[in-house]
Amino acid sequence: MSINFEKIIAVEVKDKLDLAFNESTINFVDIGEKSIEVVFDFISMDSNGEFPNDNRHLIAFNNFGRIALSYKMGSWDNENAKILSIEPNTIKQHFNDLNLDSMYGWEFINLGEEEFTKWSDKLSLDLMKREDWKSLNTIDLFGEQIGTPEVTIDIRIWFDEMSIKTVEGKELSLQEFTENAQRGWDQMYKTGISTSNHKTTKLKYEK
Repeated sequence: MSINFEKIIAVEVKDKLDLAFNESTINFVDIGEKSIEVVFDFISMDSNGEFPNDNRHLIAFNNFGRIALSYKMGSWDNENAKILSIEPNTIKQHFNDLNLDSMYGWEFINLGEEEFTKWSDKLSLDLMKREDWKSLNTIDLFGEQIGTPEVTIDIRIWFDEMSIKTVEGKELSLQEFTENAQRGWDQMYKTGISTSNHKTTKLKYEK
């Protein structure tokens, strides 16, 4: 089920997507010829009012325009940390052993150039697939691995099409995906459950 977006995602849709991605965790990243696949752990409650035992979802950014990625071997504020060079066909192996923290923040969609310039001079990978990439929507993803080794990840994807499914293979519409997120966050606020102990497997995704 492919979801096609307008050139600029409407504000009400952006707000729902921002909520859905808030405090999610990057689990897996892979780049294909025409698609970028990212697996996340999401805060998501199904229509039965339950947190599934496995909250991983695979988001495919189909027919993407560009992806830029920074893989820093150090903390976010370490300006001298090594920036690892990555080839598109090897990207998934660099995420296999990572245990990234959640993406804390309320905005991910169409953040503008100012946010990108904060790390665009530290790129591990920069792949352009479409000439019209500048006119596409963007999503900014990030994560930190605290401990040994310290790793900081920043990703920007330019896109106008995505598909969403659970890791079990159930396809979700945009409405179902965002409604599940809203239910999850409503429950979190209601019960005071922290984002670190909602049901999720923390299992690594294997393709």
